[in-house]
Amino acid sequence: IGTYQAISHPLAKAKIDVDLAAVATGRAAWLFDRRLPAGEASNIAKYVAAEAAVSAVDHAIQLHGGNGISAEYGLLPQWGLARLLQIAPVSREMILNYVAQHSLNLPRSY
Repeated sequence: IGTYQAISHPLAKAKIDVDLAAVATGRAAWLFDRRLPAGEASNIAKYVAAEAAVSAVDHAIQLHGGNGISAEYGLLPQWGLARLLQIAPVSREMILNYVAQHSLNLPRSY
């Protein structure tokens, strides 16, 4: 079924998003290892990784149709774990606050 664009495009997007998250994580680790400021890079890496995870699992569930939420396929627990990444230990909104305040020099909004 992967030969259909409706199937292959979300899978390709998931691969791209995961690769981008890996690059962002590598950048944050590189900065941290060199004792350079890594707060922004770490927050960006967490944000894009969580978004990639939720998007990938959501597409996998959608592609499986009704079976996507059946216990035997094991996707629903993966969605819960991926979704947790968006809220813990730091929520998406707090990451956006950090980037807005520290990188864009916007006033603190909380």
